[in-house]
Parts: sequence; structure tokens; C-alpha cells
Amino acid sequence: MGFKRFVNVIEIVVAVVALGFVVMLFANQPDGGGGGETSVSSSGATIYDANCASCHGADGGGGIGPALAGEVVTEFPNAGDEIAVVTDGRAGMPSFDGRLTTEEIEQVVEYTRTGFRT
Repeated sequence: MGFKRFVNVIEIVVAVVALGFVVMLFANQPDGGGGGETSVSSSGATIYDANCASCHGADGGGGIGPALAGEVVTEFPNAGDEIAVVTDGRAGMPSFDGRLTTEEIEQVVEYTRTGFRT
């Protein structure tokens, strides 16, 4: 009986962690409302903060994902190639197709290419 109780406790812990993860995913989604932001840079920054910063760092310096600030233009001289990676995903990078509109992807790519202060 001791082993079964141990397994039950582990199952509960895993369920709580999974629930916390799901809550954090939804908490980090953009609100979709027109928060009065009109500039592409501001919109790109907002989209980046909500969808990218958790992996690439708030300042684009990297974390789970690679650094973008000062690097992304070298890695992707053609913005269309970066848009394709954000849209389709690659390796550990998830696809944002269906989670972000084409316009939002273009805005966040523009932000990553020009918006970081290094």
C-alpha cells in the first residue's frame, strides 16, 4: 500500500504542475483587443512580450530559445525567412500559424529586427 500511495501523490503533483502550465499558457496570450496601439513597433513589442519573451528573453538576449537582439538579422538577412520560421516553427521553436495572424507575425518580426536596444 505504501507504493500505491506514493504513486497517487506523484500523480497529483504532476496534475497540479500540468494545470499550472496550462494556466500560464493562457495567461500569456495576447488580449486581441485594440488597446489603442497604432505603431507597428509598439504592437510588435506587445506581441513579442506576450508570445516570445518567455523563451527569447524580455530584451531578446536569449534563454530557453536563442538570443535575437543583434543576432536575428545576421541569421535571417531576408525578413521573409524569419517570418517563415515564426509561422512554421523549427526545431524547438513552435509554429505560430493559427495563434498569430499574418500581420501580427510580420509586426513581431519587424520588432525583433529593429526594436531591441542593445
